[in-house]
Amino acid sequence: MLNPRPVGAPSSDVTERIPVAWPALPRTDLLVPYLRQIDEARIYTNHGPLVDRFETRLAERLGFRKREVIACSTGTMALVGAIRAARNLSGHRGRLCLLPAYTFVATAGAALSCGYDCHLVDIDRRTWAIEPAALRQHPRLSEVGLVLPVAPYGRMIDLQGWQDFHDETGIPVVIDAAACLDRLMEPGISLPKTIPLAVSLHATKSFGCGEGGLVLSRDTTLLEETYKVFNNGFLGSRDAQTVGLNGKMSEYTAAVALAELDGFDEKSAQWSRVAAAYATAGNAIGARLWTAPETSGCYALIEASSPPQAAMIGARLITAGVDIRNWYGAGLSEHPAYAQLSRDPLSVCADVAGSVIGLPCFTDLTKADIGRIVAMLAV
Repeated sequence: MLNPRPVGAPSSDVTERIPVAWPALPRTDLLVPYLRQIDEARIYTNHGPLVDRFETRLAERLGFRKREVIACSTGTMALVGAIRAARNLSGHRGRLCLLPAYTFVATAGAALSCGYDCHLVDIDRRTWAIEPAALRQHPRLSEVGLVLPVAPYGRMIDLQGWQDFHDETGIPVVIDAAACLDRLMEPGISLPKTIPLAVSLHATKSFGCGEGGLVLSRDTTLLEETYKVFNNGFLGSRDAQTVGLNGKMSEYTAAVALAELDGFDEKSAQWSRVAAAYATAGNAIGARLWTAPETSGCYALIEASSPPQAAMIGARLITAGVDIRNWYGAGLSEHPAYAQLSRDPLSVCADVAGSVIGLPCFTDLTKADIGRIVAMLAV
């Protein structure tokens, strides 16, 4: 699924293709102790003991309080839960959601599923993200009921700036921090005062459990409301207190997440080794590569000088047996499902989307393979 043959790729003369991603989650023998605990407890879902343990241990790893972390079934569900909770508590009636045109489609899908009308905003050329200062002057601000900033590829954005925006405007803000968990583990990172972050634990992320998500927030009232959303509206009784969904993480998913946490120091070192090898090889040829710690460890990106140059590089890589990915496509407005969304002029989004290519990045990618990849960038 992660390695379809790209359009125009050779099918017979390249025998050893390098996939763009090759996830590695905990192996069976590391899961067995947790699976046996499930067998003994006979609790399989509904916020069982393994989910509780995962939230507790992850909060400790992040330097957060346990009640600042809630796990759920997917990264998209994390967005949906945080959006619904923020709306329920704010009482804000605006129906318009401002979000960047340069993001994965799940960002827009989550907002639309919560009943918002989405309006696409162009990104900052330096950060590839929308900026709070720019949105304060947006001509449709009076209609806005939600802002969804995105931390692209795990690049950290101005969290305090978005907290200030929320405090000044009263508009709910939810951060799509899908790829940020490894970045949030770095020293000195703290959560905003009230706005939540939605994180993905998809298998392709630096920290993965197959499918899973997190909502992180210092606002424990918001997290309690998020819990209700994930639990069909229930909290402490069988009377639904809000309109909810089933977004709970299962005990089996928590078993994988706990085993992933057990070995994450080693996995993190593997991500760092891959990033360092890319950085060394890229410096030798003067290529603009984006790797950890500027991005999440699961990404290696080449930023070409222009979309035509990126197209040439991409074709060269594919022909040489190196798979690539435009992780965000050409921007939301270019996807048929989202082409009808209202938008600002999106010139920066078009340029960045056309110039940035996702290169192979996985924990056991070898220096030899990285050398082969980077050599194609230098031709």
